Amino acid sequence: MHKFPILALVALACSAIAVAPAEARKVGAGKGNQPNIVVIMTDDQAAADLVNMPNVKKLLADRGTSFSDAVDSFPLCCPARATFITGQYAHNHGVVGNFYPHGWYGMKDRGNILPTWLQKSGYRTGMVGKWLNGYGALTGKGEKPKGFDIWRGLLDVSAYDYFNFVMSIDGKGEKTWGDSVFAHKLVQFANIQVVDKPEPVVLAVIKKLQEVFGPAPYTYFGSQNTKDYTVDVTGNVFTDLLDKEKSQTKPFFMWWSPAAAHREDVATSPALLGRKGVDPRPAPRYEAKSKSYTLPRPPNFNQSDASFAKLPANMTSNLPTLDDKAIAQLQLDYEGRTGSLLAVDDHVAKIVKKLKDTGQYDNTTIIFTSDNGWMQGQHRVPGDKFLPYEESLRVPFIIAGPGVPKGRKIKGQVTNVDFAPTILDLANAKPGRAMDGVSLLATANNPKKRPDRAISIEAPEPLFTSPSMPTNKWDQAYKGVRTDDWKYVVYKVSGGEELYNLKADPYEINNLAADPAYAAIKAKMIAKLAKVNACAGAACRSVPAN
Repeated sequence: MHKFPILALVALACSAIAVAPAEARKVGAGKGNQPNIVVIMTDDQAAADLVNMPNVKKLLADRGTSFSDAVDSFPLCCPARATFITGQYAHNHGVVGNFYPHGWYGMKDRGNILPTWLQKSGYRTGMVGKWLNGYGALTGKGEKPKGFDIWRGLLDVSAYDYFNFVMSIDGKGEKTWGDSVFAHKLVQFANIQVVDKPEPVVLAVIKKLQEVFGPAPYTYFGSQNTKDYTVDVTGNVFTDLLDKEKSQTKPFFMWWSPAAAHREDVATSPALLGRKGVDPRPAPRYEAKSKSYTLPRPPNFNQSDASFAKLPANMTSNLPTLDDKAIAQLQLDYEGRTGSLLAVDDHVAKIVKKLKDTGQYDNTTIIFTSDNGWMQGQHRVPGDKFLPYEESLRVPFIIAGPGVPKGRKIKGQVTNVDFAPTILDLANAKPGRAMDGVSLLATANNPKKRPDRAISIEAPEPLFTSPSMPTNKWDQAYKGVRTDDWKYVVYKVSGGEELYNLKADPYEINNLAADPAYAAIKAKMIAKLAKVNACAGAACRSVPAN
């Protein structure tokens, strides 16, 4: 979810190595050799951010297999998370936005999802942290979604405040950290996301802000107690639940979804005339250290006029050159993002230690990923996702555990529609939906088996449907297709096109869509787009990349 008003991983593929079979769970019932499965999903983490997470590298990447070109087919929180629990592109699962009529409550067949399929295969299932957007905002309370035995979901939008938030306990009760009154006001305010708004969005936001928080300007944004830092709270809750699983006879699927490195939304929104400075706030223990990290400035950072002019109108008419103030804020935000991810990295080490201490480690597969990437100054974008550029699309994806090659790095694209099929393959479980993706376990064991296919990238609707939104006017609906070498995108309303040679131009500086020399390649990509953009099931896996 975006901040209001934005609400505003080179490696060679290793040769095949001998792989030991997955060990059977020593005390488990289940079906055959089912491993425990732990998923760690960060929020808005760019693949490049892994460089600042040493425990993830040592304990997961070095012990497992990393996919260096994992692509989020729709780089927006709710659609991406819906893809994770369905194995389907957004054009099939139907969640094509964060807000009404989409989001968690707009998702169809909400009980027919990954945890339900794992339950049917003998797993105990649990989730701690952020769920899909809008969760809890209809009634101010959080239900337990179908498919979960254990539920510790954060209520929207308190899920994005790093010190004041509300957690549903199995849908039967709740627990609050920080200032309870302020945290519940955040949940109350979130209702605007899940109801139809008869007036322009900006007016509706202002009215709701005044209704919940009183007239602006606001001077109080909740408490800020070290013990309430959201990454640490949810991380500790998660490791405590892992400890309790040691006495269970079933294998488990446990998902930790910390808020890091998402912005803090309401409290830092200009519409609230909010708290200034770093966004998000780093873990207090990393407040000083975070200041030592310097915002990367790749070749497409604050893109020059000559190449920027080749971009579609939604970009060129809405994104001026970043000035010193905007760049300074991006630096502050990079510090905060890194400080929050360092806290996640701490808890990765704690999770591994807990699994070892409880005798569960040798039969647990750990998957590390993010829901979508993040842009921070590339193509002049002052912090955003949604757009079809590499920094927004690419996410970390690491699998570590029994039977998974150690220290292997897979080149070449895979996509988030593959994540659910991979987990089902690990669990020897069956899906309740037609999978658009394919398990990546075979690829992990033999990189030559990586699926040869073009993949869909899409945003069927703009981020905000109201023309009254004053910012993020660049986030317009598009459809696209990506291969290892090429990417083609066309915007819905303007018809603006982008064509990039990803090998020669990894920073997407030279848009070739209007270059006659590349007309034949463009025609081939358009033909592939026509097939993948409306594909379903096996058809999504049958469009060759070359």
